[in-house]
Amino acid sequence: MALSTGDHVPPFTARQDDNQTFHFTPGQWTVLFFFPKTATTHCQLQARQYQAHLPAFSGLGASVIGVNGDPRRDQVRFRDLCRLDYPILNDRTQALSREFDLLDDVWSGETVQRPRRETFLIDPTGVIRHHWKNVTPGQDAPSVLDTLRVLKGEETEHA
Repeated sequence: MALSTGDHVPPFTARQDDNQTFHFTPGQWTVLFFFPKTATTHCQLQARQYQAHLPAFSGLGASVIGVNGDPRRDQVRFRDLCRLDYPILNDRTQALSREFDLLDDVWSGETVQRPRRETFLIDPTGVIRHHWKNVTPGQDAPSVLDTLRVLKGEETEHA
């Protein structure tokens, strides 16, 4: 069963592009964005948009995490090329992509499935508050940031 809006994201562990272990546990707002391939301009645009908006996300108490299934060496190059200050989780096993039901059809000329470009906004209790499908790379980060601001405003109003 796919995880979507309203579902709890179970704690998970994954290897980061820097070979460190990442542990997801509830406790803060988290932006989890999946992207199919490090060597494409659309994926680079999306990642750079998140980097450009990282101070605003951090100021709202949110972490940004990218997820991709490319080899770690490709992810390291991608991180360096895009000058990213947030982790890219390595999903070579496709465990996260399967958990969120994001695996796309095999692309022409390739032998593996890749995740679709989709984004999840997870609240501090671990609940998915918003799920973006068919993401436009250049509009993803600003859209998620706007939604986070609205949800944080609601959170403040109900406190």
